[in-house]
Amino acid sequence: MANLKRALRAMPLVTGCYSYTAITPAAATTGSEVRARITGAASDRVGPQLHSLETRVLVGNIVENNAGSMVLQVPLGAMPNIAETIVPLQTRISLTPSDVVSLEQRKLDPVRTTILVGGLAAGVAAGVGLALRAGGGSEPGKGTEEPPPIIRIPIWRFRLHVP
Repeated sequence: MANLKRALRAMPLVTGCYSYTAITPAAATTGSEVRARITGAASDRVGPQLHSLETRVLVGNIVENNAGSMVLQVPLGAMPNIAETIVPLQTRISLTPSDVVSLEQRKLDPVRTTILVGGLAAGVAAGVGLALRAGGGSEPGKGTEEPPPIIRIPIWRFRLHVP
């Protein structure tokens, strides 16, 4: 039980390799991935475009940004194409500075990434070490015995020589 509690306490340290930092709408750069929390009125306006009623949080890429008035490209899902490839469905949402409650930019967190990769490597190394230490010997009497000897029966051939 103590190990489980310790593992649950350590979970927030390695839950994700990305973190979100708050930025102003005017400071958002084109092409960056952001998470935008929008007002209820803006949610009612963009809901039909996204085919969803719960649209208070939008995650997407910034296509345009003119002093806070931005166009956000948001994924809708994916649709199979005739040629057996998947075509991602996306739509562009226009947001004004008054529509945005908060804006956060997604960035790679090097500390969490290092902890995650180090933990995975340690787990693999421990598993390989335990497998090598366990050895491959079998218990006496449980293995297969030697196969029985092969008995060869000679077959005589008779040849008739016709002159």
